[in-house]
Amino acid sequence: MLITRGNARNAGLYKHGANKDMPMNGNSDWATCGSICQGVSHYRDMQPCQDRVFTHSNDMSGFHCVLLADGAGSARFSQFGAEIALASAAVLLEEHFDDLFRAFPYGRTAEKAIVERVQSELVNLSETGIDPTDETRDILNLPSREELPYVPCELRELASTLLAVAVKGERYVSLHIGDGVIGVQKRGIGTSGVQVLSKPENGEFANETYFTVSGNASEAMSIHRGRIIKRHSEITGFILMSDGPEASLLRKCDMRLAGACGKLLDACSSLPAEEMQEQLDYALSEVIAKRTQDDCSIVLMTRRK
Repeated sequence: MLITRGNARNAGLYKHGANKDMPMNGNSDWATCGSICQGVSHYRDMQPCQDRVFTHSNDMSGFHCVLLADGAGSARFSQFGAEIALASAAVLLEEHFDDLFRAFPYGRTAEKAIVERVQSELVNLSETGIDPTDETRDILNLPSREELPYVPCELRELASTLLAVAVKGERYVSLHIGDGVIGVQKRGIGTSGVQVLSKPENGEFANETYFTVSGNASEAMSIHRGRIIKRHSEITGFILMSDGPEASLLRKCDMRLAGACGKLLDACSSLPAEEMQEQLDYALSEVIAKRTQDDCSIVLMTRRK
């Protein structure tokens, strides 16, 4: 059995970060849905899921964003770093959206500011220490809370990737550090379907990637920006995934996303939130996760029908 969103809460292994409104309420023009699933290897070794997803919405300003982070498998506390990275990046995206949308050099300046702020939050966490649940302490063989309330850690132990898409009005911006994929769904003349917006960014070797704690994270960050509606096409959704689902959903030889991505986005735009959540949880744990050893995570944002 894999630890999914449904049963991981009872196992003490799933923590959703600071997000309190997943799935998003029904007042927005955009619907979101996200799920994480513990990988086979982590379940076998009794290790927690290190992927995290996050959403943030401000209907007053028309700002909405979805974010995903894949904690580095070699970093012992990367799930905690992933949570901090997502929560802080969501706030920063809202603060700096207009700067990020502007043409170079303003966008690159804002990118650097976001990375530096995220890294600062991670440094603060490493200096303060983390507070794992009692069950996580047992699994990771850590001192009890009575013995050591906050467990010290090094910055490198908080490493994760960072993927984000933010929409404000009829504009969008995406940020991407490391592997994983961001896809965009379009409808229009000659552009219908789901295409890769931002591809995985690896290091010198195939099994390397960039992380939030990397010294060159801001230079390695990919950014895309554009309009939701153009003359002959319209963006109707975004899908973010960690490298776990890539085995099922991305054909790497030509960077084409599977048709299932479009089906998930179409369902997210039309189904009630609870029903969509059940469908995504099932697809991730019972179909996608069984084709990889890695943790899996997906988060969707679509125009409501």
